[in-house]
Amino acid sequence: MRVNSLATLLFTSCLLMACTRPGPNYKLVQADSLMQQSPDSALRLLQGIYQEELKSLEDRAYYALLVTQVQEKNFIQQTNDSLIHLAVQYYDSIKNTAMQAKAYYYWGCIWRDKEDYPQALNKFFRAIPYAKRIPDYDLAGRIYNNIANLYYMQQLNKQADSIYQITERFAIQQKDVHLHVEVLSQRGMINIKEGNYSEAEQILLYAFEISRHSTLKSLITKTAYSLSLLYGRMNMGEKAVEFAKLSISNQENPNILPRTYLVLGDAYYKTMQYDSALIFLDKALHSKDYSTKAGIYMRLADIAQKQGNLKKALEMERKYSSYLDSVQQKQQSNAIITTEKELLMQCKQSEYKANLGQFYYYMITGIATFFLLFLILWKKHKKEVISFKQKEIELTKRLEELLLQKNEQIDFLQKEIELHHYNQIEKQTLKEELHILKTERQALLNESYEHSEVYVKMKRIIQSYKKTDKSSEHFDEEDWRQLIAETDMRWDNITLRLATKYPLSQDEIHLCCLYLTDIPTSHFRYIMECSRDAIYKKTKRILEQKMDCSEKSTTLRNILEKLL
Repeated sequence: MRVNSLATLLFTSCLLMACTRPGPNYKLVQADSLMQQSPDSALRLLQGIYQEELKSLEDRAYYALLVTQVQEKNFIQQTNDSLIHLAVQYYDSIKNTAMQAKAYYYWGCIWRDKEDYPQALNKFFRAIPYAKRIPDYDLAGRIYNNIANLYYMQQLNKQADSIYQITERFAIQQKDVHLHVEVLSQRGMINIKEGNYSEAEQILLYAFEISRHSTLKSLITKTAYSLSLLYGRMNMGEKAVEFAKLSISNQENPNILPRTYLVLGDAYYKTMQYDSALIFLDKALHSKDYSTKAGIYMRLADIAQKQGNLKKALEMERKYSSYLDSVQQKQQSNAIITTEKELLMQCKQSEYKANLGQFYYYMITGIATFFLLFLILWKKHKKEVISFKQKEIELTKRLEELLLQKNEQIDFLQKEIELHHYNQIEKQTLKEELHILKTERQALLNESYEHSEVYVKMKRIIQSYKKTDKSSEHFDEEDWRQLIAETDMRWDNITLRLATKYPLSQDEIHLCCLYLTDIPTSHFRYIMECSRDAIYKKTKRILEQKMDCSEKSTTLRNILEKLL
């Protein structure tokens, strides 16, 4: 017994060891946990990890992703994509959607830093479906923001603004103040470029108000910079100076500072404080950005011209032109548009394949469901028809029994009145009982008639004509025979009496039967399949030619009711 227990325990242990997959390196997990709140600490921790510690392919891919991510968080420019490429290949192979979203996003960031914007755009667009599938709306917002920034840098303002609007919705949904302010600032900048100063001011003041209630200085820096640029364009120099100074005082990123110096120098230029403008324009010359350099030399040329130093003005003009040419040479808007078209084509092809598969799936499922539903409804309908017919048969049988009973009672009373000598009061009582029995029998006959197949068919035909002005059912000879039989049963062989008394044709007998129903005269044409005028003429012919009735006040229905 103990041997069996020991064997079972050993087998269970082996099974657990075989099924248990070791988790990622604990240092990597720790670095990941520090990534959002303390990216500098995460960077130091990752720098302390030796390659020998990364024993599995999972650890190496995770390490590659985290290193790329932490350098992006610490504003370290990356131009080598070999690490992140390893992560992308691994996560694609195991189809880990969450990690695929991150890997493609940070791969796009590297191509952005390498200034290969079409490739960056390609990676960002590939990251979006993964981010949405998880779903990670925070990451999706950052991806869209990067795409919009790429469009903006390439002066594709319309495309940029449409993507910024998508990003703004993600930012509001995630309550991401930083992203929201950044997007609003960029949308304000687009409106400045387009000359929509009023709309730009409205957007930027709203962004500035949000940034003032935030603890992040970078938000105030960004919105103040945009407002300074706006007021400079609007020739409101004092306001431009005020916001430029506010932007500089809150600036924490030294790489962006030269751009802000340019805006402040430009603001001083607008207020004709040329000495102050020169100080900050000289400070801005430390920038490595060609666009910023072009702006600086353009303004230095203007100041030199204002001060009458034409030689310096020409020199600054040449440098301005040189840097402007460099900026234009780096423009990749055409390549981006081509990439966008290719991505759209790939997306459409993928959608087509996916939709085709879905179409076949839904078509087969739909057909199967339809047939199943049809079978269920058909069986249900068949059951209802059988049940209805059974009830009709039972009702007809019960009515026949009641009619038979009433007829027997009427015959008995009639014989009683004829054979026995009752006094006047007793005879009157029996006659009243007889009248009641006849009334009850007539009610039973009416009920039986209303449940008859021929009457129900007439109602169906009329309803169909009223709805669609046509009917798939028609009254044939058998239906007319059935109607005559039902009418005779109900009204004591009235058609025989009519045929004996008047020389009526079969068609005229049919019309008389219709007059003895509760169907309106205007509906007779649906049953007889002729016009209302034809019905009127047939009725008139019966009255005048067959019944010798010339009184206009007398109707065929009146004459028939007298015969009942």
